[in-house]
Order: sequence, then C-alpha cells, then structure tokens
Amino acid sequence: MNRVCKLKASFIGVLLFMFCLPGLATAAQSSLVSVDWLAKNLNKKDMVILDVSEFIHYEKGHVPGAVKAFGPWMSMNREFVGFMMPPEADLVDMIQGYGVSNDSFVVVYDEGITSKDTAKSARALWTLHALGLNNVAILDGGMAAWEQTEKPVSTKAAAPLGGDFTGKMVTAKVATLADVKKKIGSSKVYFVDNRIADQYFGHEKNSEISRSGHIPGALLWPQSFMTIAGVDFAPSYFRDKEDLQKMAKGIHLPADKNIEVITYSNHGLAAAMGYFVLHDLLGYKNVKIFDGSILEAAAADDVPMVVNRWGWEK
Repeated sequence: MNRVCKLKASFIGVLLFMFCLPGLATAAQSSLVSVDWLAKNLNKKDMVILDVSEFIHYEKGHVPGAVKAFGPWMSMNREFVGFMMPPEADLVDMIQGYGVSNDSFVVVYDEGITSKDTAKSARALWTLHALGLNNVAILDGGMAAWEQTEKPVSTKAAAPLGGDFTGKMVTAKVATLADVKKKIGSSKVYFVDNRIADQYFGHEKNSEISRSGHIPGALLWPQSFMTIAGVDFAPSYFRDKEDLQKMAKGIHLPADKNIEVITYSNHGLAAAMGYFVLHDLLGYKNVKIFDGSILEAAAADDVPMVVNRWGWEK
C-alpha cells in the first residue's frame, strides 16, 4: 500500500513538474522586466523591443535590436482640447511598422532617468492594452539602468519587418469626457489624480489648462512617488509592490481589486503611470485612463473643479 502511495505521489509530482515548466518559462514575461532578464532574452522569439525615448537619445545608444518608437503615442485631438490617443487606424499602422504582431511579446523602455521618462513607457503600454495587446512589459529603470549595469549598447538602428498587428479598441480601457461627467460623485468610481500636489490643490496650473484644481472626489497620487528615480543616483526603478500597496491604502483607495478606477493628469501621460501601477503591479482589474485629462475637463464649463481640499473628505 505504501508503495502504491509513493508511486501515486511520484506520478503527481511528474505531472506538476510538466505543467509548471511552461509557467517557469514565461514567468519573466510579466508587466515589469529587469535588465538582467532582457539581456538574457534579447533574441527571444516573437519579442519586440520598443525604445520610446527621444530620437537623439536613441541615436546615441540603445538596447541592441530595439526599434526607435518615439511615437506619436499621443496627438492633439480634432477639437484641439487635449493630447489624446491618435485614431485607431493610425495607431495600428504605426505599431505594425514597429514590427509588432498579434503574438508578439513587447518590451518598452525609455531614458529611465526620471519618473516622467517612465511615463512614456507606461503610455505606450496602456495604448497597446487599449488596442487589445496585453503581452507587454516595461523595462524597469529604462536605458539608465541598462547602461548603469554595463549591458551591451548599440548605435545601429533596427529596421523591423512589418508586423501583422490588428488591434481593435478596448473601450473598457478608456474614459471619455462624457464618462467622467456621468461618474463624478459616484461611490462606485474612484478618480486618481497623478499630477503634483500644487496642481491638485489648485495652487498652480500649466498655462494651457483653463482652470485650477481637481475633479471632485479625486485621490492624489503623484507619479513621482511611484519610482525611486534619483535616490542615491538610482534610475527610475518602480518602488516595491509592498510600498505601492501602502501608498494605495494611504490615499484612501479601497483594497477591493474589482472597483472601477479612472486615472488622469494634465494630458494623460502621468495618468499612464497610475494605470500601470494600479493595473499591472497592484492587480486592480478595472482601471482606465481619462484620455483628455484635466486639459479637456477644465475646458468644459459643466465639469466642477475643486481646490484646497482632499478628494476623500466628505
């Protein structure tokens, strides 16, 4: 009897081993990859590396095989009231031109010096998610981390073959101005403002923003708090998950991962950092970006703006 049990246990162990192997092989394909992982997988099949840093930065040196992919990931919309996602067809053509296919695993990176740099990668990731491609990751620390750890650098521009990406808009990833107007004041929706505190409280604003303050009820979580950029000369590495969870709790965001969250900023760039941290690192399932952000909201007279008050105050 003991022998039979041992055989059963061995058989189960073999099965677990067989089924776990694929998981181990793809474990690194999370939404955040390290420079060590990328260096070991530069020639990985179906992987596309996108450099979304400034053109001049790419030309000075980039990850070998990376495609120059600065954009445009954002453009002025037809009403000239916000920097938003370009038309779907234009985006699909652009992404195909970068060599991305439907079965690609895309790694995005930026200059990696500041959190504002990292927001470029987050914006590209969110755009790909919004077009239905979820197999996307950000290189933690960007090019700054790559160079700091003395990984190989290339000055040869990549010339990718056209991909077969056929993205289709996922409306659940995008909040429109009409959506925002309907959901202001709802106890079921949480707005997260990823700008600096002075802008949130209305003490200052960008010149192109017509009114100061924040959307009623919005919670403040500046993008700069999400990475350790500049701490002891560190690149823009994301903070540990435990620290990010404490921050989420500290801004009064519920622990329930099924709540609806809408992030926004001035133009929707910093809001992408909020999206990435909440959706990809902390596991909130229903997160979207208000693409027009404050630039669009402040221009709408029927959207109230709050100053000198916390969003969680009743």
